Parts: sequence; structure tokens; C-alpha cells
Amino acid sequence: MPESDRRAILVTGASGLLGANLVLSAKEKHQVVAVCNSHPLRPDGFEVVQVDLSQSGTIQRVIGAAGPDWVIHCAALTDVDRCEAEPELAYRLNRDLAGWAAEGAEASGARLVHISTDAVFDGERGGYREDDQARPINVYGHSKLEGERAVLDACPGALIVRTNIFGWNAQPKESLAEWFLGKLEGGENCPGFSDVFVTPILVNDLADLLLRLLETGKEGLFHVGGKDCVSKLDFGLRIAYVFGLESGLLEPADADSVGLRARRPRRLCLDGTQAVAALGCPLPELDDAIRRFRDLRSDGYRDRLRQMLEPVPGNMPEVKLLGQTPSAEGTAR
Repeated sequence: MPESDRRAILVTGASGLLGANLVLSAKEKHQVVAVCNSHPLRPDGFEVVQVDLSQSGTIQRVIGAAGPDWVIHCAALTDVDRCEAEPELAYRLNRDLAGWAAEGAEASGARLVHISTDAVFDGERGGYREDDQARPINVYGHSKLEGERAVLDACPGALIVRTNIFGWNAQPKESLAEWFLGKLEGGENCPGFSDVFVTPILVNDLADLLLRLLETGKEGLFHVGGKDCVSKLDFGLRIAYVFGLESGLLEPADADSVGLRARRPRRLCLDGTQAVAALGCPLPELDDAIRRFRDLRSDGYRDRLRQMLEPVPGNMPEVKLLGQTPSAEGTAR
């Protein structure tokens, strides 16, 4: 890549599902600062800042000190039921922190991408466009919608991307795709919601599209999911097919039947027409994405991703940035 195309990118939530995959992808072509908290990364071709972002002023100072061209704000509390149980924490991490990141980006002159969610909608009909009214039905959705508003108030030129992701996780926890795969490979029966519909996108595909979208100079709200609208049951069935596993282990289930704390919207599929026009390319098809998901494991990518979390004695810096210490789980994963 020509030096003129190389960017300084700061990624918050850098050990989360999107953040870690984004760092691993972007470090090959760009200068990356990975901001994490309770799951520290080892610096390997990128810089690591380990810090608690849950207090006002911290992320602004981190961005100011790093001086990035781009800020990709992935940090959030994404556990839907935990958000319902701890709304104060949810609003701090999903609304307040988003606004603080936007303030930092605006003050430093950096371009900002804020990652949001399809859960800002009530799920009554699906096929949601960017100009459809958001009506969240749980604390997670409300806090993320408030985060979008806080971002635009502080940084009107920001990009906001609503999405629904799957992929390999660096942390010792499972995305939905990993959960399905683990159950199927273990020969266990597993439920799949037949009444919840989404447009899932492989996190690696989203990482590629985010960088491409930043290059376009676009601003505003975009829906960037996959091309296909599927039930979570159908998602599991497609994983079984691509991996050559027993699809009969998947059992249809209703989202209300499993005792979840927070209400789940039913039809959250996103209309990506505006993103396709901005990017100049189609959104990825789900079967192709699942095949890529499979091939990433075969090629050793999953192992490389997980090795990012392994501390290297004497090499991992002990960071206590600006008087803050790592403490709040979920702040910048």
C-alpha cells in the first residue's frame, strides 16, 4: 500500500468480536492503536492502550494523544439481558461513552465510525431503511439509539453503521455462529429461533466494508448487514450444511419460550440499498460468508486471532493511562 494511503486508526473495544477482527485485518495496511480494558491484547504489529473508558474525559484524552485519522468505536455493552438487568451501566457504556468518543474525534479532527445495531427497531415488520423510525423494545436497543443521537450531537460528520455480526471471537466466549457450530460438532441438540429474523454479516466482511466506507468520505447513517434475511434457525441450518454436519440436531424454538430477561424484537432485517450505493459493491451473501467463516478456521486464522489475547511476559505494557485503571467489564472489551 502506498504510504499516502496508510491511515492511523484507533479502535475501541479492540478485544471484542468486531474490534479484534478489525485490528487483525487493518494492521497489515494501517497504523493501528487498539484500545482495550479487561481483556488486554499483546502488541503485535499494532499499539495497545489498556484503559477503563467508563469515565468522562478518558476516551477524549486517548484520542487526543493518539491523533488518529480515523476512530472506529466498537466498545459497547452488547449483552442484551445484562443491559436489561443493569440499565445504568448500559446507558453509560452505550450512550455516554459513544458521545465521549464523538467529542474526542471531533476535537482531534478524526473521522469517526460508530457501530450500532439493528436492535434499535421494534421488529414488527423488518426490511428497515435508514429513514424508518427507530422504536427499540429493550434497554440494549434504547441505549444504542441514544448512543447514535449522542454521536451526532457531538460529531455531526460521523458515520453510524447499524449491523448484525457473526464470526470468530478472540475472547473465550462464543458468537451465535460459534455456539451453533460447537453444539453441532459435539452431536448435541440445539434450539434455533424460528421467529427471529436478521441480516447477519461475517465480521471480517464488515471490517473490510467499514474501511472501504471510510475511504469514500461518506457521512451519516448506513445499514450494513448481509444480503440475506434469515431466521436464526435457518442461520444454524446453513452452518450445518456448509460444515457438513447433522442438521437434524437443530430444533425450532420461540424466543419467548427460553426465559430470556429482555424482550427480543422478531424481524430485524436491514435494507442495505443505501450502503450498496455508497460502497459500489453488493453486500455479501450468507452462504459465501459462512464458507469464509469455515475457511478462516481451516487456514489457522481463528488461532491467530485468539493468540492476540495471550500476554507476553515482559512485553505487555502495564498501562495506567491518565490516572485510570482497568476495572469495568464490558467497557472496552
